Amino acid sequence: MFFGIASLAVVLSASVPYIIEIVKKRVQPERISWLLWSALAVTYFVGALKSEGAILMMVGELVAPLIIFVLSLKYGVGGKSLFDRVCLGIAAVSFILLLIVDSPLWGLVLALSVDLIGMILTVRKLLKDRASEPRLTWALFCIASTFGIFSLEKYTIETLIVPVYLVVA
Repeated sequence: MFFGIASLAVVLSASVPYIIEIVKKRVQPERISWLLWSALAVTYFVGALKSEGAILMMVGELVAPLIIFVLSLKYGVGGKSLFDRVCLGIAAVSFILLLIVDSPLWGLVLALSVDLIGMILTVRKLLKDRASEPRLTWALFCIASTFGIFSLEKYTIETLIVPVYLVVA
């Protein structure tokens, strides 16, 4: 329970300065990335509930992306290039497959592939403008995911895959 609460606290504490930096126009979130991450947050939360995963961590993973996505509509970048549209199309296909697949593990793999597309878009943006993302926020997201791993009640591929991916990403 301690690590679950710690994970939630760190995710939320990482998100608050990120959100403030967005409003102050110091950070420019990648719109499609945060759209994908917001949509996936619902999937991760439901998956955590079903598999007794890192539920508290996933609450933070649900709230923060939704707020950041909404702010990205006004303050963000991306979403107009051919590369952005192709990535969004691939993600859409993965979401459709996610609805068809009747396997929790394959569902997670498909969800993580969508997440990876969002990460690719953000890293691509970051390579063009290193100041467009705060390092501290991403480091705190990594720490929160690590706490999420320690908060697990049972360790299976289904419960580990999301928090481990988030640490690596």
